[in-house]
Amino acid sequence: MQVFDKHIPYKRGDCLVQEFLEVDDLETFKLVAGQSPLVIRRDPYLFAQYFAGMFFIDLSKLEQKDIKRLFDMLRGKLIIVRNIIKASSITDFVSRAEKKH
Repeated sequence: MQVFDKHIPYKRGDCLVQEFLEVDDLETFKLVAGQSPLVIRRDPYLFAQYFAGMFFIDLSKLEQKDIKRLFDMLRGKLIIVRNIIKASSITDFVSRAEKKH
């Protein structure tokens, strides 16, 4: 087991991000997303990591014009995620992915 913070033990396979913080205002999310190297899109959510916190906004709660402004601002940073597979290793991932196909 490795320890990155004396209060938060880390072991292989753990997710470092454990706090998911919802914001509902566009300007706050834009502030966080501007500091994050990538923004993950898994409809209807956008996620931006800032240190150990993962901030997210629900696109279904925004007006269309605000969504367009947000996407324009995030051009070049946005990663669209089609599917999520939880796995403990590459072998586990391949096994699970093959079962889906």
